[in-house]
Amino acid sequence: MRCIISVFLTGLILLSGTAFGGNSLNQDRIYQIPRTEADIHINGRLDEPAWTEEAFAVNMDIEVMPAENVPAPVQGECLLMYDKKNLYVGFRAYDPDPDKIRAHLSDRDEMWSDDVVAILVDTFNDQNRGFAFFCNPLGVQGDEIFSKGGSQEDTSWDAIWASAGNITDFGYIVEMAIPFRAMQFQPSEEEQIWGFAPIRNYPRSRRHQISAFPIDRDQMNCLLCQLPKIKGFAGAEPGRNIELDPTVTGLRSDQRDNFPSGDLQENKSRADIGISGKWGFTNNLTLSAALNPDFSQVEADVAQLEINKQFALYYPEKRPFFLEGQDFFETPFRALYTRSVADPDWGVKVSGKEGPHALGIFSAQDRITNLVFPGPEGSRAASINQASFANVVRYRRDIGNSSTLGLLVTDREGKSYHNRMGGVDGLLRMGKSNTLTFQLLGSNTAYPQNTADDYGQNPDGLSGYAGQIEFNRQTRSYLAFGRYSDVSPDFRADLGFMPQVGYRQFEVGGGYLYFGDKDSFLSQAQVISNYDQTNDYDNNLLEKELEAILSMQGPMQSRFNFVIGGRKKAFRTKIFPQFFNHISFSIKPTGNLSANFNISYGDEIDYSHVRGGNYLQIAPGISMNLGKHFYFRGSYMNYRLNIGGERLFQVHLPQVRMLYHFSRRVFFRAIVQYQHIGRNLDLYEFNVDPKTQTMFSQLLFSYKLNPRTVLFLGYSDNYLGYDGVDLTQKDRTFFLKLGYAWTL
Repeated sequence: MRCIISVFLTGLILLSGTAFGGNSLNQDRIYQIPRTEADIHINGRLDEPAWTEEAFAVNMDIEVMPAENVPAPVQGECLLMYDKKNLYVGFRAYDPDPDKIRAHLSDRDEMWSDDVVAILVDTFNDQNRGFAFFCNPLGVQGDEIFSKGGSQEDTSWDAIWASAGNITDFGYIVEMAIPFRAMQFQPSEEEQIWGFAPIRNYPRSRRHQISAFPIDRDQMNCLLCQLPKIKGFAGAEPGRNIELDPTVTGLRSDQRDNFPSGDLQENKSRADIGISGKWGFTNNLTLSAALNPDFSQVEADVAQLEINKQFALYYPEKRPFFLEGQDFFETPFRALYTRSVADPDWGVKVSGKEGPHALGIFSAQDRITNLVFPGPEGSRAASINQASFANVVRYRRDIGNSSTLGLLVTDREGKSYHNRMGGVDGLLRMGKSNTLTFQLLGSNTAYPQNTADDYGQNPDGLSGYAGQIEFNRQTRSYLAFGRYSDVSPDFRADLGFMPQVGYRQFEVGGGYLYFGDKDSFLSQAQVISNYDQTNDYDNNLLEKELEAILSMQGPMQSRFNFVIGGRKKAFRTKIFPQFFNHISFSIKPTGNLSANFNISYGDEIDYSHVRGGNYLQIAPGISMNLGKHFYFRGSYMNYRLNIGGERLFQVHLPQVRMLYHFSRRVFFRAIVQYQHIGRNLDLYEFNVDPKTQTMFSQLLFSYKLNPRTVLFLGYSDNYLGYDGVDLTQKDRTFFLKLGYAWTL
């Protein structure tokens, strides 16, 4: 803790007099963007005279990846202009063989394997946070927020903007109109300066990334620090920036009584009217609120193996309300995990940025209170059948040149229960290639008496701390890193995801990076090695590990990864020497086909019986596009654990995902997930079923005029089978949602 506090204070002193960050190849490039009064129609043609006579144009002729700042294999141009309400962006992407353009109809943010063009803008010119708008040749949209200088990308953010694409005899055209209300910036009657970069992904045998400007690979940890500048936008306004999103949802669920012989009976039915909305009450701060909304997710989680796991599994957030402004709340620890708010009645959120000040606040009332009780060697989950209130405050300030200091406070309150946590964190950039991150947290927790008794928690309450400091250096040829973490046994982050406490860990490592030129067989390669050691608070060893990683990228967008290592791992006072190996390979020989194969094997612990064994995991997968409309993804996992040469259990986990896109706004999707676990009863010391089977299926019809004007019509069910019982339907759910985005 003293070390982290010293770093925090040292950082403040250094930053008060120094603007960290190196010079950029593009720092002196400033381009004037014209204002137009023309009426622009977004049709994917660029046929208005303003595009030829007024727009600023820049050639996109430099390949920045995988080759470094060399002439691009194809040419293109980006055109920019604006009016009072919109930024207009046009692309002409030339291609010597337009028949090989990769373009498919898909849902938004799902077209990353296609040909894509994009505009990246740093509207505050702070080199910390930028907005990116992507489009494939058919007009399918993707949008992202780049944070931490561009080293972190968040595709969960969805803005409402217009786009159109058109494949031509010379390549393709993309046209965008991005409302200023879709971005945050500091409006002024004077001209502003933004960072910007046009981007083109040209996927053939290699995935070429093309821009108009070079990139310095000694400064790859801060892409936004390298952007050239555009000047203009005098008088640009975000408007009233009010959005109302009324929703109507209907749900019916049936459940089988007296499983497996009973009939499916109606369990619950409901029809709800809800409303959510956003109001930009200042130019850059947005208030979001949701009253009686449907907080469910329509995207099924990818099935994960739950058998023989030490700690709780992590599932990403997919609910739109909690995804809004998500990057504002991120810290080095996963101190905030919004899926811990399981079934809220309402939610209120404020997020945005004013000058150097970034702010995120949210409150929600949850119908139930889910808990994870962490420990140094495992975690347990529980649920308190009572409502609780969740409150979070996140503040972050830009310091110097692309560095930040932040504050996080969380509070969860219920009957005879609370969890309060707070602390500081920072990201310090030192020169072109070095970053230092740190975080220090403290918590105080009290559980209801019966919960504390049932799960071995101190009934008088718990107080603890967590700290972490990490240094990274990355240049064009090598990287080095080191991290130290210290989390006390009584620390709790009930609104976060920290399933392990009571440990001290340090890790060091480094590696060599290789980037090929345009004629090289390998486009990229890296060799990395790292060592880490983890001890509990009694200084007993939990884990000591040394591993080496080889990664390579080659023709046909192929990727090969090889991991080898050894460790000593402790569990319940026993030390288990372990060897492990992992090999993965993926390839995309055409624009319509990709395949991957993963195999892992080595030593593993049977946590239920505290004994050593060995495992084998095989996981192939394939993805196919049949024409522009149909997409198929199939994957399979086989996991087996052996004890003394005999099979303890084996898991089969196939998953299938199919979509048919009628247009870029309408699709039908089917998902099937099946799991079969077979067990050897002779090797178990307690009663288990020799086999269990589960199956989940989901059908969804989706119409999206924009991210929040939607129609969802869905069906899902669950099947269960075990010894003596065939796979039998356990429940089913019918779901309808209508949502409309009304912007003012």
